[in-house]
Amino acid sequence: MKIAIVGAGISGATIVKTCINHKNFKKEDRIDVFEPREVLGVGLPYGHDDESIMLNVDPEVLSYDSSVPNDFVEWLHENYDEPYNFEGLVSRPKYGRYLAERFAPYFNHKQVAHHPYKVVDLNVLDAETKEPITDTKSGNYIYQLKTTKGWLDTFYDAVFLAIGHPPYADYYQLVGKENYIHNPYPMHEVLGHLTGDEKIGVIGSGATGIDLMRFLMTNYELKEPLTYYVPSGEIFNFPTIPLEKEEFQFTFSRDWIKAQMDSHKGMIPLDEMIKIFIEDIKQEGVDVKTVYNRYKADDLKAMRLALESNDQELALIHSYAAKLIAYLPDLFNTLSGEDQERYLNQYHKKLLFFKARVPNKTFKWLFELLDAGKVRLVEGISDVQLEENGTFTIRADQTKTADLLINATGFDTTIEHIAKDRPLIERLYHQKLILPHKQGRFVFVDWPQAQVINQRFGLMDNFFFTGILIGSTQHENNDAHLTMRQASYSANWFMDNQSV
Repeated sequence: MKIAIVGAGISGATIVKTCINHKNFKKEDRIDVFEPREVLGVGLPYGHDDESIMLNVDPEVLSYDSSVPNDFVEWLHENYDEPYNFEGLVSRPKYGRYLAERFAPYFNHKQVAHHPYKVVDLNVLDAETKEPITDTKSGNYIYQLKTTKGWLDTFYDAVFLAIGHPPYADYYQLVGKENYIHNPYPMHEVLGHLTGDEKIGVIGSGATGIDLMRFLMTNYELKEPLTYYVPSGEIFNFPTIPLEKEEFQFTFSRDWIKAQMDSHKGMIPLDEMIKIFIEDIKQEGVDVKTVYNRYKADDLKAMRLALESNDQELALIHSYAAKLIAYLPDLFNTLSGEDQERYLNQYHKKLLFFKARVPNKTFKWLFELLDAGKVRLVEGISDVQLEENGTFTIRADQTKTADLLINATGFDTTIEHIAKDRPLIERLYHQKLILPHKQGRFVFVDWPQAQVINQRFGLMDNFFFTGILIGSTQHENNDAHLTMRQASYSANWFMDNQSV
């Protein structure tokens, strides 16, 4: 059996590890890994960068192996006298070094070969004739890959596309403009040339925006305020309020999901999920609606109130939402079509209010910078114009200028857009081997295996896609833990179906 894994970030590395450890992995099996980067198992988010770039989640949930949940924490204390920064966080480069070390034995396995090339095309062939399949949705497929070195002679029984992050969105058509930075990572390379004299603007204020604040404020004494430009009402994510109690009611579990699916003929009503969420919180003496209404303005005033009051009712819901993340893809995929749309239209934004957060001490630091005039927030961005002198005019509620403009708007998941700059995606899209799932976005896969579905071949056996680009199926999957779990599930499912 021959397996191709395209991409060697945490998803691709987890697939390698899972296949090798599986009881059905035979001594004659072979895994080919295609990754142009030299450092394997890390991926772009956790690659070499400035130590000010932080993980925004608890290290306790980031072990490379779910059966050893404290492995990352133990590794940190074995390797660093002071693994945490003043915010109580761990740097992303540290996590990258951990991943590279832990996954190295699997990439060095004698049945694994690393090919330092990009894959740019793929053919679907008949397993018996090794000829291209053009008009059938049945039969056994094998796959042939083309890299930047040309078509390979090897035919693969399975392909796992673990191709990582999509590009950043370009809402104001600025790519290629002078003094505009579309992708600020790795920050130590992209932004290491600054002097501190520049008037810097940042478009967007999500996780990348917070990374920029940490990097710039750690490494430079800026003469001008670091200015964030955001749409009206879309400021920073809400600050996390740490929960002071250890235990609370939490009903959701794998067993609960299975039991509910059995009793509801394979689907769980959205109202049942909402009821459990509300009742669990109520068991702790907290009313979800009351807390939401207290902070739903979602502005700096509400955020300051939450921080200053150390609101433990909000803290409970934050902790509950953090536990819920692990179950969101499974819960979402047990909803009926109607309930999925109702959830996305009526409840998703409310869930994000409790789920997407900035660490507590980070936000206190941000408020100090705002109060000191070192950071500025401008809402209502509507247009950006590059002037002849190389500066930018940003039209918003207050029109401002910037010498340097940095993008932090989040990912573009529109397949047609991604195809323009990613040769493999372009070829797969052109051949209709991948299809957009919803509104031109994301890749259509089945669940929970994550095998590609298209109109040419139907369900494509042993052709898997993982990562952010299956986010309309693996709901809210921009999370290292969920990424590794999905990669492990897909690989285990594939290996379970191989004969011993």
